[in-house]
Amino acid sequence: MAPILVVEDNEINAEIIMTLLESYGIPNELAVDGIDSVEKCAGKPKDYYSLILMDIHMPRMNGYEAARKIKREMGITAPVVAQTATHTTEESISEHKDYITDYLYKPFKPDQLYAMIRKYLPE
Repeated sequence: MAPILVVEDNEINAEIIMTLLESYGIPNELAVDGIDSVEKCAGKPKDYYSLILMDIHMPRMNGYEAARKIKREMGITAPVVAQTATHTTEESISEHKDYITDYLYKPFKPDQLYAMIRKYLPE
């Protein structure tokens, strides 16, 4: 199975997500911010990652900017699921629909994360 790229600047959140993914038997890699996520995707085939879990509020480059670069400029095929603690409006969802596939609202429960992964990954 192709790994999931976890893009999360909060160390505790990253550790929780990665531990959950490992408990589901899903390989994963961490990018600590938007710039790191773009760099991680740069050296990989377009279909290397099965899914990208993208935090939205990060220093250096936010999740929307990173997702836009990854999807539009780099042509990465993995769906991008935005993780955010802030409410999104229909306008915001529409504005980012070309590169954000779905939203996972923080704090989320392990079964919500699993349901989101199952939605986009076969098996």
